[in-house]
Amino acid sequence: MDQKVKASIACIFFIASLLGFSSCSKSFYQYQETVKDDAAVREMKNVSPPTFDNNPQLDMILTNRRPILSVGNPRRPPKPYTLAFEISSDPHFPMSRTTHYNGIERQNRYISEKQVEAEDELVDGTYFWRARAVDIDGYFSKWIQTRFTVDVANSRSFSGFLRAPVSHISVLSGEDPENIIDWSDQGQITYWNNAPRAAGEAYSWVMLDMGKPTPVTRFWMLSTRRTSPAPGWLTHFVWQSSDDARNWTDITGTEVRKNDTYKNIVDFTPVNTRYYRLVIYSQNALQAQLNAIIPYVKGEPEIPNVPDGDYVLIVGNQMNGFTYTQIAKFVERQGYTTITIPHQNISLKTVRALRNKPMAIILSGNNADFQYLPMFEYYGEFEIIREVDDIPMLGICAGHEFYAMAYGLSFANWMGWFADTMFRLTKGEKPAPVHILPNYAGDSIYRGLPNPFRAVEIHSWAISPLFIKDVRHEEFQVTARTSYIQALKSSKRPLYSEQFHAAAVNDYNQSSGYLINFLKIAKEYHLKAAISF
Repeated sequence: MDQKVKASIACIFFIASLLGFSSCSKSFYQYQETVKDDAAVREMKNVSPPTFDNNPQLDMILTNRRPILSVGNPRRPPKPYTLAFEISSDPHFPMSRTTHYNGIERQNRYISEKQVEAEDELVDGTYFWRARAVDIDGYFSKWIQTRFTVDVANSRSFSGFLRAPVSHISVLSGEDPENIIDWSDQGQITYWNNAPRAAGEAYSWVMLDMGKPTPVTRFWMLSTRRTSPAPGWLTHFVWQSSDDARNWTDITGTEVRKNDTYKNIVDFTPVNTRYYRLVIYSQNALQAQLNAIIPYVKGEPEIPNVPDGDYVLIVGNQMNGFTYTQIAKFVERQGYTTITIPHQNISLKTVRALRNKPMAIILSGNNADFQYLPMFEYYGEFEIIREVDDIPMLGICAGHEFYAMAYGLSFANWMGWFADTMFRLTKGEKPAPVHILPNYAGDSIYRGLPNPFRAVEIHSWAISPLFIKDVRHEEFQVTARTSYIQALKSSKRPLYSEQFHAAAVNDYNQSSGYLINFLKIAKEYHLKAAISF
C-alpha cells in the first residue's frame, strides 16, 4: 500500500481514537445523564429514589440563602446507599450553573438532609432541585425533581399584607363553596369542586363579595393538599373585578396559563372594588378543586388594647389565629391575665408600640403542614423571635420550630413519622420519655421535673439538627431531647421552647411544670427589669 495512503489511514484512526476518547471522557454527571433513564437497569438493580415529601416541597418559599434541603429516604433499599443533590437556576441543570453534592448520608431511618455550603450561597430567585440514590455498587436511581424559591429580601419583617374578610361567596356550580373561605379549617382539608362543565359553559367561576369596596392586592390560593400533580389543579385562570357583579373586567397581571402547581400567590396593583371573580378556564381533571382563597390588602396590624398590670401575650398560630391547646386557660390558672393575638396580625412594630409591655410572650402550636399555609403571614412573628431580647419568650410545638424557621424556613422539617403520644398509648406502645441533658438538669426551667419525664406530643415536624450545628445559631442550646430536639434555651436572651405540650392536662403528662417554671422565670425577670428601670 502506498505510504501516503497508509499515513492517511493512520491519521484517520488517530483522529477517531481521539474522538472516541473524548466521548468516553464525559463528566460523571454527563455519564449518569446518559444512562439514568434506562428503566431496565434500574429495575434489575432495584435502586429506589428518595422522596420529595419534606422541606422544601414544590414552590415553597425559603428565607435563608443557605437552606437545609431534606428528603424522605428511599423505601426498602436492598443495599447501603448515599444520596446526590443538584441545585440549579436552570431546569436543565447545565454543568456551569449547577451545584453538586454527593455522598450525602441519611440522618436517620426516615430522612436525609444537606445544608447548602457557604461557598454555594444562593441569591434570591427560583431554583430547581433534584435528588437520587446511589448504592454501594455505584448503581443509581432515577432523578426526582422539584422547584423552590429563595426570597430573603421580603422575609425579614411583617409582610405588609392583611387578610381582607369576605362577606359572601358564590359559585357557578358545585357544592359547599364556603369551604374555600373557611379559614378556621386549620389544615385546609375541606374543599370545593365545581361540577363538570355543562353544555354552553366556557368556564367556571368563583365570586367573592367583599361587602364593600376593598383594595385587594394579593390572592393566596390552595388547590388540593398535594405537592405532586393531583386531580383538580387549575391550569388556566384569571381574576376579574366588578362594581355591580354583572360587568366584569380582567385584572391586569392575574391571568395564569399552564399553571403547574398546587398553590399560587397572585399579586397585582390594588383594585378598589366590591366584587372579585376567579374565572377558571381549565383544570387538569374533570373538576377543579379549591381548598382555600385568601384575599389581602396592604396595611399594618392595629395596635391591640392590652390589659393593665402583668399579662402574657399569646400568639395564636392556628390558621384561624387561635391556639391548638388551651394555653390561655392554663396560664390564667396560674394567676396571670392573657391576651391572644392572631399570628397574621402581629409584628415587631406591634409589640414595641404596646402601651404596656407584656410580662411574657408565648408562641402557640399549629396542627397544619407548613407547605399548605401562607407562610408569609408568619414573617412578623419571625422578626419578633429574632429581635426581641427584653421579654421572656416561650415557643410551644410549632412555636418551638419557629425558633429555627425564623432564620430559615427550611431549618425545620418533617420527621417522617407522626408523634401522637396519647394515641400511641391506646395502642399499647410506650412513647420515649424526654431526657433533660446533663448540663441543664439544674436549670430553673426544669425545677421539680423528673428526669426523664413523660410529655404529651402531637406533631410531625421538628427542628433540624443542622440548624444547631450552624455556627450562626450558636445562641440556641439544646436542653432536652428524645431522638430529636425537644427543648431550646437561648444563651443571650430569656428565650425557651418546648416541642411537647406542657399545657395539655392529663394524668400521663409530667411536663406541666416546664410551663409553670417559665412563667415564674418571666415574672422574676419582669420584676428585676422594673426595679432597674
